Amino acid sequence: MKTPRKSKRIWDRIKPELPGGSAWALVLLDVFIALCVVASGVWLLANALAPEPRISVTLRFDGTTLNCLVLPDNTVSALLAENGVALREGDELSVSPEDKLSEGMEIVVTRAFPVAVRSRNTVTVLEMTSGTVGDALREANVACDVNDELSARTFADVTAGMKIIHTDVETDYVSSYKTLNYKEISQYDDTEYKDSEPVLLQAGADGTKQVTQRIVVKDGVEVLREVVDQVVITPAIDEIIKYGTKIHYMTNYYGDERIYRPKPVAGKDGWVEMTMDYITAYSGDKSTATGRRPKFGTIAVNPHYIPYYTEIWVPGYGYGKALDTGAFRKYTKEDGSLVNQLDLFFVRENDARRWGRKRNVTVLVKLGD
Repeated sequence: MKTPRKSKRIWDRIKPELPGGSAWALVLLDVFIALCVVASGVWLLANALAPEPRISVTLRFDGTTLNCLVLPDNTVSALLAENGVALREGDELSVSPEDKLSEGMEIVVTRAFPVAVRSRNTVTVLEMTSGTVGDALREANVACDVNDELSARTFADVTAGMKIIHTDVETDYVSSYKTLNYKEISQYDDTEYKDSEPVLLQAGADGTKQVTQRIVVKDGVEVLREVVDQVVITPAIDEIIKYGTKIHYMTNYYGDERIYRPKPVAGKDGWVEMTMDYITAYSGDKSTATGRRPKFGTIAVNPHYIPYYTEIWVPGYGYGKALDTGAFRKYTKEDGSLVNQLDLFFVRENDARRWGRKRNVTVLVKLGD
């Protein structure tokens, strides 16, 4: 049974060759390498066990997030400069630029965006990072009350490029007094003659009312004026006048269709008084001396005294016209003068008989203009 061969140590293997060979240099190299490996391991171990002098800082800007290892002696502004982050007007920083960096610090750069506020004729451009429409109005020194108009609600968040339009609205109420004109009310009475004087039953009087208007002015320009309230202070009193509707004929004789006219005035408009010897009546004729058909108002005269077509007014008969004559034109009085007589036409013979024969009656004759 063979005995196992023992392995020789390196030194035992090279020892015989030391005096005269190059193996010594190799031994030294191996030793050096081994020492370097040991030293590296010691250094790594020491670094691993030693505390880290740098600190971790998070930087957020323009949608980018950087996790930075920096020395704690640096400031926030130095870190921003090192990473090429420039702050513009209106930008917000979550910490102060002069603050020292610390472990776990989070630095957030919030960029400002433009927001335009227009009020009346002034436009103010703001650089904002956040906030509401109300914040923008306050920053632009725009006073807004409940009556004013806004293009967006005051609690709405502002956005980039937002345009806020403010309209100044002033509402005023003005009261004035106006006259209520009275109305004319007509009442008609068929028992009163149509040509009679109207009768004032109730005098009219104007009233008064208070009118309140709402006036709306937008940015100094009136845009609305409306009546919102009317109150009658004094009511108007209607004027009531009674008018007759009954047709007033000249007489009440049957067939008389002549509309009533007042008695003429002697000495005015050519009317003169004349006393007739007789006034009689007739009916039934179908033609007159002037060739006309007789009707109420046809009067037979003595042409010696009254020319044909002359207008005559007779008491109890009214107006008529000289359109006929009769045999009486040849009658004479005791002194030999011609009788001055009128013969009045009636539709019915009974009315003519009832008129009879009247003497020494004064009538009015229109002999001039």
